[in-house]
Parts: sequence; structure tokens; C-alpha cells
Amino acid sequence: MPGNFACAAAPQIQRISLGSERRPLLVIDGLSAEPESLVEFAASAPPFRARGGDYYPGVRKPLPQAYAENLCETLDRVLREVFELPPGARAQPLLCALSIATTPPQQLRPIQRLPHFDTSDPNQLAVVHYLCPPQLGGTAFYRHRASGFEFIDSERLHGYAAQLKHQVMASPPAPGYLDGDSALFEQIACIEARFNRALIYRGNQLHSGNIDPHCGLSAAPRTGRLTATSFIRYSVPGTP
Repeated sequence: MPGNFACAAAPQIQRISLGSERRPLLVIDGLSAEPESLVEFAASAPPFRARGGDYYPGVRKPLPQAYAENLCETLDRVLREVFELPPGARAQPLLCALSIATTPPQQLRPIQRLPHFDTSDPNQLAVVHYLCPPQLGGTAFYRHRASGFEFIDSERLHGYAAQLKHQVMASPPAPGYLDGDSALFEQIACIEARFNRALIYRGNQLHSGNIDPHCGLSAAPRTGRLTATSFIRYSVPGTP
């Protein structure tokens, strides 16, 4: 089976502070030791498929757990330092998959037209590893105008969810992928895609794929917006 899931020994790492709440974002260039091998794995059998209950606007294919394990091992020190992870916490990959954006703009569900967060848990990290060229779109981060929130934790969750539901019911978002500022959200950062670049951020950060449908929504791994996506939760053994 094709695929080398090792990380480069010394990728280039840049730390950015997002928005007014100054939450950390890591931009890592040259993450994979052999990124072309990941593309070959993506193009091999089995095929990509849509996943029921998944809000991702496209199709996915599982990656071996070794991909996320290698990532955590290579970046362990910097992840613990930058994201202030609990002492003794261990990494648990919750998702490790290749993803390709394929959904036409007019078929997006309302929730897919808005910035989202993956979890309210501050110790769960999201990794987006681009295996595509810049024109297919990077990732943008947002502030909710009414609340000023740029991330959603357990204390903010209930009030934010109720407020956003009321806003969306009163004025549903127009069909299409989010592109910059909107009536409800202000874009605070936009990081472009670059082949073999990865972004790592807390999963409770408000974000959205910066997808340009005019550049194509091909389902072919070698021409589509191919990314490797991981959700990694850090928890201390014996705690919920």
C-alpha cells in the first residue's frame, strides 16, 4: 500500500495570535517527509466516500492512525507549550482522514455556510494539512459580531448557540461558501493553502474552509482540494 506517514525531522513552524482574543495558531510548512506519498495514498483504493452526519462539505477517506501518531510525536513539545496542555495529558486521535471539498455551493446546508467550531473542549486540537495548491483555498478564522466571541468554550456555548440560532432563523445565510466578512461574522485571519503546509489550532476556534468553487470542486485527489484532517484530544488518564 502506498503512503509514507512520517513527518519531516525539522518542519518550519510559525506561531500566530488570532484576533483580539489572541488565541494561538501554528502554521507549519514542510510537515510531511514525503507529501507526494500521501497524495498517492489518496489516489489508491479504496475510494473517498461521503460520511453520514458529517458537516464537512465533501468526501473523506480514513488515514492510518500512524499519521496522527507521528504528528503528535514530532510536535509534542511545541504543542504542549503553545496550547498549554495539561501536565501528563496524552494524545488521543479522534479523527484521522483525507478530505476533498466537493459540494456545489447551492447544495450547502445552512450550517455549512457559517463559521463553525469542532468542540468546546480547549484541549482538543484540529490539524489541517494541505496537499493541494494555494488557489484551492486555505482556512479563515472569524469573530461573531454580536457576541465578540472568536472561540466557544463550555461557558459560552449555550448563550452563543441560542443567539446564533435566533439570528439564522431571522435571516438565513445566502447559499454559497463563506467568503470574508458577513452580516453575522467578521473575518479575523485567512491563511492560504500551500502544498505540505499544516495549520494547528484549538478546535473551539470559529473557522471555515476558505473554499473558492470557481477554482474547482474536483473529487480527484490529484486535482481537488485535498487535505489531511485530524482531531486530537489531549486528556489526563483517569479524567473524563
